[in-house]
Amino acid sequence: MTLRQLRTFKAVADMKSFSLAAQHLRLSQPSVSYQVKELEEALGQPLLDRLGRTVELTEAGSVLYTYARRALDVVDEATLVLEEMRGIKRGTLRVGASTTVGVYLLPAALGAYKKLHPGLVISLEIGTRVHVQELVLRNDLDLAVVGPALKDAELAVLPFITDELVVVAPAGHPLAGKHGLTLKELSGEPFVMREAASGSRWSLEQAARKTGARLTVAMELGSNGAIKHAVESGLGLAVLSRYACALELSGGRLIELDVRGFPIQRDWHIVHLRRRKLPSSVHAFIKFLKETSWLSRPDGRGRVRTPTD
Repeated sequence: MTLRQLRTFKAVADMKSFSLAAQHLRLSQPSVSYQVKELEEALGQPLLDRLGRTVELTEAGSVLYTYARRALDVVDEATLVLEEMRGIKRGTLRVGASTTVGVYLLPAALGAYKKLHPGLVISLEIGTRVHVQELVLRNDLDLAVVGPALKDAELAVLPFITDELVVVAPAGHPLAGKHGLTLKELSGEPFVMREAASGSRWSLEQAARKTGARLTVAMELGSNGAIKHAVESGLGLAVLSRYACALELSGGRLIELDVRGFPIQRDWHIVHLRRRKLPSSVHAFIKFLKETSWLSRPDGRGRVRTPTD
């Protein structure tokens, strides 16, 4: 039984797929299958049930998975301790983020941090808030920055900064300049929205429920960039992060409507695996993020507000 076999077995068990595990490990699928087969032969028991395109753990596989996870955690911790002896001159930093913060904030933070520690190999995974937190739970990411955090005892959740959601319309919209609009008054307006799993969509629907407003979803798009183009083209209104539309607002291509209850403030959080000993590179990056000296407000009014201010 080798560490490589255990890592391969754990990856297949986590992803319930040989092909997905191969992609994750950057190996060929035959190599992954061979290592699992070798492990099963060494132990004399089947560890995985092949059920079409998916796999499930056998009883023996479930037992081994528990021990494999513990053993690999200890090996990873030993590696991190040795890396800490070298400081932050070498090593890796694997960061995840939900879409808005991943596109509009973290690249600047990672770029500034990379300049301080050029020897680090840094990666950024952008996805839904649920997906990137699941990667943290699997120890595939060192940390993630998201809006609402999953309620999971294995996750440590730290406050980061406060974002603002604003209602935007195309330049020259009939509602421009009107004050004290309500969401109910906007019920007849078409809205261009993100997918249901997004944090901004969730916040907007919460606000609509509180006021009893029924908003008209004219279109669902998977990125803030696509939504901004749709709004500029006159296809509807949208609710976006101020960070995501700061350039369009300052350039006059979009306008912010004066709607009661807006802007909606929402906190972004840093999450990491509670039980894992974090390397110095990750500790230092979390401290770097929370200082926010690298970041200015999207409306040009200086320092951003943090949830603890």
